[in-house]
Amino acid sequence: MNCPCCGKEMEKGYLQTMQRAAWTKKRHWFSLMPRQGEVLLENHAFKGCDFEAHICKACKKIVLDYSDKPYEEG
Repeated sequence: MNCPCCGKEMEKGYLQTMQRAAWTKKRHWFSLMPRQGEVLLENHAFKGCDFEAHICKACKKIVLDYSDKPYEEG
C-alpha cells in the first residue's frame, strides 16, 4: 500500500492498544514492549484493541482498517 500523503510504500502490521498504543509487525499477546523497527505511541486514553494497519515511517502516518470490527455510526 502506498502512503496517501507522500506516496511512499507503507509497511503492513498492527496498531495495538492497552494503556499505550504501539504499531507492531506482529501481534503481541501479553506485552506492548516495542521490538526493533516498531513504533510506540503513548496514549493513556485507549482501551485494549488491535487493528490491521500500515505505517509510513517517512511522514509518520498510520492507516488502519476497522472493517472487521463492530462499530456504531453516530
